[in-house]
Amino acid sequence: MDESITETNPAIPTRLVIVAGTYDGVLAGWDTVEHVREQDKNDIELKLLRRNDGRYLKLSFAMAAHEGSVRCLDIASAGAAPSGGSGDASSKKVKKRQRNQDDGSEAPPEPGALLSGGFDETINVFNLQKHCQAGELKTPNDLGSPLCCSFAPPCSSTSGPPTHVLIGTTSGKIVLYKKRDWSVQHVLAGHDEGGVQCLAVHPTGKMALTGGRDGKVCLWDLMKGRLAFVYKIPSRSKIRKETVNDIVWCDDGTRYAFCYGTKITARDVASGEDLLDVEMPSRVNQIAFIGGPEGMFLAAGCDDGGLPVLEVGQLEEDEDADTRRAIMAIEPVDKVVAGDDRLKCIRSVEGGSGFLVVTANSGGIVSLMDLEGAARMMLSGPDGSEEEADSKESESEDDSLDSDVDSNEEVEVAVEILDSVRLGSGARITDISVWSFGDNEMGEVIDDEEDEVEEVDDEPPARTFDKGKKFNKYQTTQRNDTLELDAAAVEKARKLVGQAKKKQRKQKKKKAA
Repeated sequence: MDESITETNPAIPTRLVIVAGTYDGVLAGWDTVEHVREQDKNDIELKLLRRNDGRYLKLSFAMAAHEGSVRCLDIASAGAAPSGGSGDASSKKVKKRQRNQDDGSEAPPEPGALLSGGFDETINVFNLQKHCQAGELKTPNDLGSPLCCSFAPPCSSTSGPPTHVLIGTTSGKIVLYKKRDWSVQHVLAGHDEGGVQCLAVHPTGKMALTGGRDGKVCLWDLMKGRLAFVYKIPSRSKIRKETVNDIVWCDDGTRYAFCYGTKITARDVASGEDLLDVEMPSRVNQIAFIGGPEGMFLAAGCDDGGLPVLEVGQLEEDEDADTRRAIMAIEPVDKVVAGDDRLKCIRSVEGGSGFLVVTANSGGIVSLMDLEGAARMMLSGPDGSEEEADSKESESEDDSLDSDVDSNEEVEVAVEILDSVRLGSGARITDISVWSFGDNEMGEVIDDEEDEVEEVDDEPPARTFDKGKKFNKYQTTQRNDTLELDAAAVEKARKLVGQAKKKQRKQKKKKAA
């Protein structure tokens, strides 16, 4: 078999799985590898197929999961099994499916369970390896609908596969399940009846943070099942309390951040000091930590369609007053109501460059973005480009013309959109969850023979993400309302979503009868 492998940028993860939920109760998933069923002597296996058609994300499934809107999503990692030694039949199939080498190394992890909570007070569990439903359970009596959920430890943790599941409900209580048998281990009470709006489990899986509609940020000791600390956000109104829209941990668990209204706050765990406390022009819906050894940053999805990137850290004593500590990677929409351009969700991507995020707007567009340019702009400072511009002005006219041409080629934007996909004709997305694997040594990439035979003459050339240039000038990305998408992919998405909605209507008719 001839292998034709499109080289991928090391800045993006080898495998990325994105799942989005909608107001219609539909779940849709995108994957960077394709599942192929082959039958050999009554043995059906799943093989991973890397796409070579220039797209990074491909719609892998769409199904009706809830009778109401999807409130929350989370993906757990299936873990990595060692390739050496013996094991049961299921583990052998996993090893074979992951194409391990016989060198005693560990198999690359795969996405495991998908957790979905809906307005219909149900919690669905799906198997992302087999693309089937693994179970369903109702929230305990009088606790209401699930508003947020998370596996413990989370998928980004190195502490191993998850052992528990946390569900925040509209009653203000948090249900702690044992993942092994889905029995209730604790019901934690700390928020008012407004509900638990968001939660984030520490990378160790031993504690968690929750934010509610009562203006409280609570720290929970999951080992003992009790409340450890409560912070009450000062309310700017005597009538209405602040609602914590989102709360996140950084990768190493040394810092956390939360947003409420138009404000973003980041704190150091050890000292409890504020590392960031700023107010944005519009409501902040979600936030995500990005960065690497050079520095740590927060990216935010806002109601006005803007995407600010803010540096997280304390001001140095010798730091200039005009030092740039934030930048608007995507400019807000220049109109009263953002509409479909409103950024509803933003999640960080583990692996790759460390500056990748996945966003979803109200128009049903899911985008994979690289914010490394925005970070470089802040790290380089405001003086570098000005000095370079002054030196160019002193050159001759011919040299300045040549330099202008070179500078146009060497411009790094604050954000680079690596790929964008649309859910159907623009379904309203309520939440997204992201799972990724950043190791480029994932294993041998298998190409399907049939896909190699089918060739389309007018197919656009494969996209490669080359970021090896050194950039001298920077510019902020302006909003572009025109989005070019693959017509075949859009049509397939519409068809799958349409089938899911038809199935949902049939189920409602059966229940009504």
